[in-house]
Amino acid sequence: MSVGLRLFLLAVSLLAGAVVLARIRKSKMQIEDSVFWVLCALLFILLAAFPPILYKLTELFGVQSPANLLFLLVIAILFMKVFSLSLKVSLLEEKLSSLAQSEALRERFAEEAKEDRGEKG
Repeated sequence: MSVGLRLFLLAVSLLAGAVVLARIRKSKMQIEDSVFWVLCALLFILLAAFPPILYKLTELFGVQSPANLLFLLVIAILFMKVFSLSLKVSLLEEKLSSLAQSEALRERFAEEAKEDRGEKG
């Protein structure tokens, strides 16, 4: 892995970690999400600081170059995050639909009760 790639990886990881920590301080990010990004930043700092780890993994997986393995790793991590977010969105859509139906029923029952009181009173 070239020195330029290592420095770039280190700089981007430190920047990402700083942004996540700033968002946590301002309470603009959930802890669950921030842990993921902090761990990713630490992983990439580790790989940039100790390239032999990446070289060993490259040999182990039979990848042509450490840079290719690094890009594959980034793509895999982002793919997992997208899948996780997709699950969250599906759950939230289901909850939103249920909430909208409950609210519609509540409004209908309130209108019916109002009409019944209007007819009797």
